[in-house]
Amino acid sequence: MKRILLIALLITCFAIPALAANNTVTSVKYFDTTSGAAITGTMKVIAIYWTSNEGAGLDIAADDDWLLSDSEGNPIAGKRAEAAGDDFGIVFPQPLVVKGITVTTMDGGVCFVYVQ
Repeated sequence: MKRILLIALLITCFAIPALAANNTVTSVKYFDTTSGAAITGTMKVIAIYWTSNEGAGLDIAADDDWLLSDSEGNPIAGKRAEAAGDDFGIVFPQPLVVKGITVTTMDGGVCFVYVQ
């Protein structure tokens, strides 16, 4: 139920851009690889969602790791999947101000970072 509410909130609040490798130019940052997956500058993060994208062959498997860090290497969010498709989502009641975003680890899945 939490997952359905999170997805509904994110879809209602933001248009999801067309999926392209590491699209970082819109207010919805999209990552599907750790290669070149970094954004510089200060930004306000309002939500993060790590999920499978089976249509593109980017599903989450058991024991897949995912970690987002700021430009100084401090963790922002992370998870180890306990089972296939074990995703993660969080909506911040107050924007989280970060200096840069780096996808440190992403063994599978895709990551959406919603910023103001």
